[in-house]
Amino acid sequence: MGLGADSGPWSGGRAGDGGRSGPLPRPVRRAGSRQSDDEFEGPGLLSRPLVVGPVALGVAALVIIPLVVLGSGGSDDGGNQEQAAAGSSASAEASPSLTAPPRPISPPPPVTTSPSAEDDAKDKDKGKDKGKPKPKDTTGTQSGGGVTVTVTATAPGNTTTVTAKPPQDTAATAVKRLAASDPSGRHICYRAYVSGRGWQKPVCDGTMAGTTGQNRPIKALNIAVHGVDGSAGNAFRHSAKPVDGRGEWQPSWTAVTGNGKNYTIGSPKKDAPNMLGFALNVGSGEICNTIRLRQRDWGGRVCSKPRPEFVFGGTLENDVWLEAVKLTV
Repeated sequence: MGLGADSGPWSGGRAGDGGRSGPLPRPVRRAGSRQSDDEFEGPGLLSRPLVVGPVALGVAALVIIPLVVLGSGGSDDGGNQEQAAAGSSASAEASPSLTAPPRPISPPPPVTTSPSAEDDAKDKDKGKDKGKPKPKDTTGTQSGGGVTVTVTATAPGNTTTVTAKPPQDTAATAVKRLAASDPSGRHICYRAYVSGRGWQKPVCDGTMAGTTGQNRPIKALNIAVHGVDGSAGNAFRHSAKPVDGRGEWQPSWTAVTGNGKNYTIGSPKKDAPNMLGFALNVGSGEICNTIRLRQRDWGGRVCSKPRPEFVFGGTLENDVWLEAVKLTV
């Protein structure tokens, strides 16, 4: 037979009821999720209020107390304080019924270093830098708004500047120039040492050497020849002790000097006597002169044949000197 909405184990008759049928009164059920008396179980230990409170308090103590101890130690106050606060908040959210008053966290103690530790650190740094070369300062140092560059300059030592003088132009250098342009020609070059002026530049082949109208005596003559088989000479000079009012010859003639070489008659020294005249010779051809004496005009041209002859130019008078001369060969 079919079962109705209320059919079940309570729909049948029971003994003692006279076999009557009909709905029986339902037993009163407690609110809950159990389906029968066999399925009912009592609440667990953690579901009881008297047990939850102490457990939450123990958990909070295990979390908060280590964090507070670490925060008061000062070794890692920032991160641990945040973790402690976060742990406290988490515990408070987990157990709303248990709240613990926040404990003030004291600031970490300042870290101090003993003077001996600082000195040891400085000594270590000095020891590290002791063996290293100091870098050179090439950029300068900041001073105010600008840059100040310090340059250490070494004082220069005492130096001596020697200016080499060009080689002196002599009678020989002059006659060599002529010979280079005219190897087969006959040439004579000469220069005069004039009192108060020194050596003049050399001249050649009949050009005047000396001065005129200045009362400056010639003290020496430098001579060189080319193409006449050499030449020699002697100077007639003023005498400090004249005999018969005349001058005197130099002790000896110069040696015969070949082509392109210098020889000198008279003397360019400061206290050397003035030249009054001279005697010259050549080995071939002839040699001629024209002279001018103090307070006198030019004389005539005088020549001589080769050695042993010679040509004389000037005067024998001790108080008259040679002022200018011209020579040719």
